[in-house]
Amino acid sequence: MRRRSASAAWLLPLVLLAATEAAPGDGQPAPPRNAIFLLGDGMGFAQVKAYRMYADDPATELVEPLPMEAWQVGSVSTDSIRLDCSAGDGHCVRDPHGFTDSASSATAYATGHDTVVGRLSTAQDGAPLPTVLEGARRAGKATGIVVTSQLTHASPAAFGSHVLSRQDTRSIADQYFDARWNDQPMIDVLLGGGYDDLCRGDRDLVPEFRAAGYDIVRDREQLRASRANHVLGLFAPQGLPLAWDRDASVPSLAEMTRHALTVLERDPDGFFLMVEGSQIDWAAHENSIAGVISEMEDFIAAVRVALDFAAARDDTLVIVTADHETGGMALGRDNVYRWDATPLHGLRMTPKAMAQAYADGDEALSALVAREVRFDLDPEEIRRLDAAPRRMEPARAAIADVLNRRTLTGWSTAGHTGADVPLYVYGPGRERFFGVMQNEAVGQALWAVFLPPPDADH
Repeated sequence: MRRRSASAAWLLPLVLLAATEAAPGDGQPAPPRNAIFLLGDGMGFAQVKAYRMYADDPATELVEPLPMEAWQVGSVSTDSIRLDCSAGDGHCVRDPHGFTDSASSATAYATGHDTVVGRLSTAQDGAPLPTVLEGARRAGKATGIVVTSQLTHASPAAFGSHVLSRQDTRSIADQYFDARWNDQPMIDVLLGGGYDDLCRGDRDLVPEFRAAGYDIVRDREQLRASRANHVLGLFAPQGLPLAWDRDASVPSLAEMTRHALTVLERDPDGFFLMVEGSQIDWAAHENSIAGVISEMEDFIAAVRVALDFAAARDDTLVIVTADHETGGMALGRDNVYRWDATPLHGLRMTPKAMAQAYADGDEALSALVAREVRFDLDPEEIRRLDAAPRRMEPARAAIADVLNRRTLTGWSTAGHTGADVPLYVYGPGRERFFGVMQNEAVGQALWAVFLPPPDADH
């Protein structure tokens, strides 16, 4: 059964291509040589508009669009990927009212298939579902993953591993090295956090990668100095610090993306690169508008790098989307018809970092916050801040609440929502993406436009 499921999965791109690809010489444009898939984890339309308003040039009358907004082709529906397996007989049915998680949504993008929430590129019967990254490698292309989470987190892991639970980070890490093509690991460039998942008591993968020819880099300067064709960058024990909280040793997502493109474009057959702004989602889970803007700024800078790369050539497909919306974020609250980014301007530390400084020190929380923000705290804000105990989470929540109120940001949940997410596409094959698409349909279109039919022997 597993063999049959895996074979059927590999037939998906073949069937799609047979139905949609034009014959050579019929005047149709050539398929893209390269594909860059950028995922803003948790990034809904509200998160995009909030950053657009934050980044606006106040000297102009209108709010300027973000770099990818000229290329919007539609939106993605993530509300029907959750599968209900409660019957307990191994048979799962689609729940049209359930919402996805990062694992199942990223699986849809990577494979073109639905799966059970929490699984990574495995079918309902447990068989592995081939990913577009693996398909690119089998087609002779270079591959890369660049994230701000740990490399073993759900979204990147959906492109480079096959496990029944996203929590199985040891297996994910092992597969990054053990999954092979032509006696080399499947992924040429791995940049992000997660040192602790690869360097463990039961297995230390770092020297194994080094012995396989990978340059191991641990900070920004080492990344800049690397000239290797295979790179493993591990810049934090788990996820990277939020962008506004990083010190000079930690590269930005844009810097990691630029380096990955420099390495991958050396392959004459092309490449596939997955880039994730991972912690937009984490900040939205914490209902922190400052954290969301910090991570949106980091992600949009990486999007600009990808679009600039593609604009300088005619062979690169760029897709920008999200796995789901997080937080039910609203621009406007308390019956005020407005959203105000001004309280966030000049802020270079998120509530998380401020709360950590408060938990580690003896200064009053209101005094610490007053030093970081560019507005005067009112008496009620001071009272609420100083009522927070000297612990990380309540202090973080108190600071986030001040900034949410000041900016008029509302939240409906600390979890995921079923709101549609934006879809932007640039480059050859763009015409395959349009309207409201299911997330698995986006994955199917990516397969169809980017990869040739797989070799039947594989």
